[in-house]
Amino acid sequence: MCCRKKSLFSLVLIMTLLTLLLSGCSKREITQIDIIKQDHDFDLTPCRRADGEPFRIGFMDLGPPIESSYLCLKGFAEGMQSIGYIDSSVNLQKAPEDFFEFYDFLINSDLGDYIEFEPEPYMIDVEGNEEIGKLIKEKAESGELDVIVATGTDPGLFLKSLDLPIPFLVCLATDPVASGIIRSAEDTGDEDIWALVEPNPYGRQFEGYQSMLDIKKICFVFIDEYDLIAGNSEYRKKAEELNVDYDEITFSEEETYAPDFDDKLLQALKDHDMSGCDAVLFAYGTMNDENAPEISKYLASIGVPSLISDGDSISKNGGMMCLSCFDYESYGEYASMVVSNIFHGKKAGDQPCTFNSSPHIVMNLSCAEETGFDITFSLLNSVDRLYR
Repeated sequence: MCCRKKSLFSLVLIMTLLTLLLSGCSKREITQIDIIKQDHDFDLTPCRRADGEPFRIGFMDLGPPIESSYLCLKGFAEGMQSIGYIDSSVNLQKAPEDFFEFYDFLINSDLGDYIEFEPEPYMIDVEGNEEIGKLIKEKAESGELDVIVATGTDPGLFLKSLDLPIPFLVCLATDPVASGIIRSAEDTGDEDIWALVEPNPYGRQFEGYQSMLDIKKICFVFIDEYDLIAGNSEYRKKAEELNVDYDEITFSEEETYAPDFDDKLLQALKDHDMSGCDAVLFAYGTMNDENAPEISKYLASIGVPSLISDGDSISKNGGMMCLSCFDYESYGEYASMVVSNIFHGKKAGDQPCTFNSSPHIVMNLSCAEETGFDITFSLLNSVDRLYR
């Protein structure tokens, strides 16, 4: 009996290690990754401030908010409710699927006795945020604000520059270490700062794409200044490691602001030599919800798959496939557990930062069929969401 238990334990250990070492998208592998992904103690019991008042939470984003911001906010609220900070009578499933409308839903609901949100989310711009910074600092110093949850690199850097007396969390910064928000995943460098670190998401994503499509040559579409937040260098490095030939179509950030950017992007694709190209991968800031239908239709007409770097909704609107290594709702849920620890007196900077998302696949079936992509039963079984 003892030997049988030891053999069973060895088998489970081997299978777990193989799951971690081998890349893949099956639901069984995803489940096993989820089981071991967190190794930390969280105090998941609701509590109030020492004075008996509810904790006040601020939420910050770089305007205008995009799909990922909404999903993170949604995940955070659902996480706070599962812990007990938001009353179970609040039906979050009936909340609108839009960032501002979802936030208004929270504000206009009776959340209970433990937490409340600022009347409005803090939306910063690329520049000119002095008034917002002044307001946040005044509220933090007067005790009117207890913690801030931010989404994105710019909000994280902005909050860090304020030198606040309260903790803040950063959930959607692509690389909070390289950008300087935190010192490392093991040591944030400030007891009041926490940032979620997703290890090499773009490299893992590209490896998945290459495995599924057997890519030998690919065209990357990049925004030059977005190297840090869009993973341009990670894509190049992984392509070289996998011996995948690549060329690039690159735009400047300024060009993306022009009203004719979508037309220029489409024309650049038409002018580019696509011979031998197995796919085009659109990095952050290039294909979007608005230009996805026309761009993906053109690529489908010449038999080239359109792959999305980030944004399930872009695939919904036309892009052939999005293999995402970003689980935004889970980011929010994880942040809710970190916030609970903070409310119980633990330091934000002492909380674990590393988070490995379970990959998921979104596919636009109509685009795949028009492209002539070989849709196997095995692939369909791995797809998490299918659009027509």
